[in-house]
Amino acid sequence: MFPVKDAIDFVKERINSLQDDVQYCLETRPGKSGAPFPALLYCFSTIDLLGALYNGDGEGAHTTQNSKLYVKNFMKYSDEQIDLLQNLFRHKIVHLAQPPIVIKRGSKLISWSYNHKPDVNHLKIIEFQPPPLKIRLRFSKEIECTHQFFVSIWQFEEDIRKSVENPNDGYLAQLQREPDLQEKFMTAINQIYDPNN
Repeated sequence: MFPVKDAIDFVKERINSLQDDVQYCLETRPGKSGAPFPALLYCFSTIDLLGALYNGDGEGAHTTQNSKLYVKNFMKYSDEQIDLLQNLFRHKIVHLAQPPIVIKRGSKLISWSYNHKPDVNHLKIIEFQPPPLKIRLRFSKEIECTHQFFVSIWQFEEDIRKSVENPNDGYLAQLQREPDLQEKFMTAINQIYDPNN
């Protein structure tokens, strides 16, 4: 029999930890602006965990795809929003410690901006008027951008929490109802905690 209570407790513990740690990272102290990249990194790693549980794949071979499916199905983000989050923030923060200045998508040259607090532009792409805007780098190089993608770190964390806790179609509600998700959860947990992995 599937240990529903244990599964719920495990996921809730992770979400509570995310909420506490992101809140701590976003606190500002005199002369300091918080720690936005660690907050974003923890958001993405929590999504990676949820994607692994949702897809029954805790070995890490398909992390990007698992995360994308979770975000699309539970957080209801568009393909473009997912692409920008993964390619502007997740991949570069994980591998290079900071996002790229600009990425190209079709004819758009997209830069980014984050806010610690709620923001009406969360996950929106805003075109610069008139484009392009030139960003000067330390090395005397200028990069043009035509659009900017906005992320509210607070709202991003909230979106993750709501994707889990929504009583109708959140991850935990579906996990309690669907034997297929329960089986995938157990497969992923066993892979995650397998000392041979």
